[in-house]
Amino acid sequence: MPVNRHPRLLAVGITYRDLVISGIEELPALGEERYGTDVVATWGGIANTARIAASLGARVQLLTGLGEDPNSQACRRELTDWGIDLAPTPIHPGWALPVTMSQACGTERAMTTVETPLPTPFPAPNLDGIDAIVSHISVPAEAWLHDAAHAGIPVIVDHGFEEGCESGLLDAVSGCTCYTPNAAEAMRLTGSDDPVRAARTLAEHVPVVIVTCGGDGIIGVDSRTSEEVHVPAVAIEPVNTTGAGDATLAGLAWTWQWQVPLARKLDIAALVGAVVTSRARGTADPLTPEDLLAWVPRDPERLGCLTEVLS
Repeated sequence: MPVNRHPRLLAVGITYRDLVISGIEELPALGEERYGTDVVATWGGIANTARIAASLGARVQLLTGLGEDPNSQACRRELTDWGIDLAPTPIHPGWALPVTMSQACGTERAMTTVETPLPTPFPAPNLDGIDAIVSHISVPAEAWLHDAAHAGIPVIVDHGFEEGCESGLLDAVSGCTCYTPNAAEAMRLTGSDDPVRAARTLAEHVPVVIVTCGGDGIIGVDSRTSEEVHVPAVAIEPVNTTGAGDATLAGLAWTWQWQVPLARKLDIAALVGAVVTSRARGTADPLTPEDLLAWVPRDPERLGCLTEVLS
């Protein structure tokens, strides 16, 4: 079946300088010292999604914030080396790239961030030729994102929160094509105690809702086609979960326009997130189509479509 393996994606959101320690058997309490097995310095946030999508073959433009600090300068060099087009990204004099320290322990991680908000909102970019937009959405959402969705450009968004729902979030995502919360976020936002019911409720506001449920897989509800699917997780031994959601988002955006059932797109997105999670360096290293094809023999019934579309 013909598919566009090289879609033009615009990734939008904040980039972080991530310092990630993995292989920790137990997260430390205050006053304790624990030892990990690996440490990696990489670029997190939306840069995770941009890098993984680019390594899978997408042609990626990145609209993020960069300053004039050493981290911002290094970020520009390294992302450009990955083939990512940073032309849409403005420079903010006096602003520094946020930094996150992450400690990964099995399926959990603990993070500490130093961040100053961007001094100005993201400018409206040139969307000529863009096949899809993938964004860590802000609240309120940039008006041009909703305009793009209304004009027919798929806008796929997520928005993380830890302890509560940000006021206005539902309005922000409702103007988009697809919203991808995790199960906890979806249930908090809808007041539901079940991720399937939460997905159905959110699909009354957003055309497509994809709820990631960790080891319980991914739930997808497409109100446009009445598709409702629940695909299982890909069985792996988690090593570094930092950026796993961003990688799953990249897999979803990469396959968005493929003429395959929603379940197959979610299978591939789940595989992308799982492979990244199973590696000590996580999203810091490329993930190629050949890496995905290597998993097909493990579950040919579920993943066999990859051989057909990528060969």
